[in-house]
Formats: sequence, C-alpha cells, structure tokens
Amino acid sequence: MKRKWLIIIAAVLLILLSPILFRKRTVLLESNGKIVAVAKRSMFPTFGDGQVDVYLGNERIFSVWEDAFDLPLFFYSFPDEKRFLCIDDDDTAMLVFVVDFRASATITPQLTWPQAMDARNEMASRATNVVFNTRGLIRLPNCDELQEVSSYLASATPKQIEKASFPFCDLGIWWNYAGKDFLLLDVATNRQSPWPTTN
Repeated sequence: MKRKWLIIIAAVLLILLSPILFRKRTVLLESNGKIVAVAKRSMFPTFGDGQVDVYLGNERIFSVWEDAFDLPLFFYSFPDEKRFLCIDDDDTAMLVFVVDFRASATITPQLTWPQAMDARNEMASRATNVVFNTRGLIRLPNCDELQEVSSYLASATPKQIEKASFPFCDLGIWWNYAGKDFLLLDVATNRQSPWPTTN
C-alpha cells in the first residue's frame, strides 16, 4: 500500500513539475543545412516579463520580450545568415518582423506590407518594442522575404516547423504549436489586418 502511494505521489509531482522539467527552452535557427543561431528562454515559465535570447555562437544578437501569453512563435534564418525573421504573438497583433544585421540594412520607405497603413504602422512600432539588446535593424519584411518564408512554410513538414518554433501552449508533457496554415496567414503578402485571421 505504501508503495502505491509513493508511485501516486511521484506521478503527481512529475505532472506538476513537467512545465519546468520538460519545457521547450531552445529553438535552432537553421539555414543551408546548418545551425546558424540558437534561441533560448528561461527554464521556468514566465508569468511576468521575460525574454527569449538569440545567440550567434556565444554572442547574444537580439532578445524578444515574452510573458505567459505573448511570445515569439517561429524563427526563420535567411541564407545570408544576417537576417532573422520572427513571427510573434503580441498583445496588439501577430507581429512579423526582421532583425537585419547587414551593413546595408535600411528601413524601406516605400514598404507596402501589410496593405493597410494603420496595420503597417502598428506592427512596425510594436516590433521595436518587443525586440531589444540588439545592434541589428528592426523592420518589417519586404515582399521577397515574405515569399521566401511562405515557400519554406508551404513545403516544410510539421516537424521542421516545430523545430523552428516555440509552442504557444507549453505544459511540459504537452506542447501545442501554431500550425502551418496559421503561420502562412501571418506572412501572406496580401495581409491587411494586425490579426490576419480577420482579413
């Protein structure tokens, strides 16, 4: 009887501690078949302000703010290994932004994505609020970048997408990721709304 209770207690503790023990803490950013950078977050679930740090080797190149309900969902490293796209679930929008480390990086004045100017302004201003600890330029993606990421997502397997993603619901023993169709809506070149499901 004592052994049975010990097993029950151990099982309950394992379930209670699983959000810490089995929390997804790293995402590998791959390009050209190799790991370019690594996104890392705390071992402990964040109920207040936290952050996801992206490292190139041992150097932190940028951080993205997160809390219990807002976090970066997906990362994509471009082949030049100097631009990183992030899809971020934020309070006010599903943000899509690029952190650009090229010497020639500039904000394109004629950028027309998303199509609605108010959505574009909202996403651009929020992106600079959720990204910090960086020397890179924080900007909205251009249409070529969106098409490249869309093509990758359309051809990627669920496992490949999950490898580049943090789960929006992470209970340790169960992870729930944003699906391919959801991410494709976020990077659609004809997107108009801060919340793409309302297009």
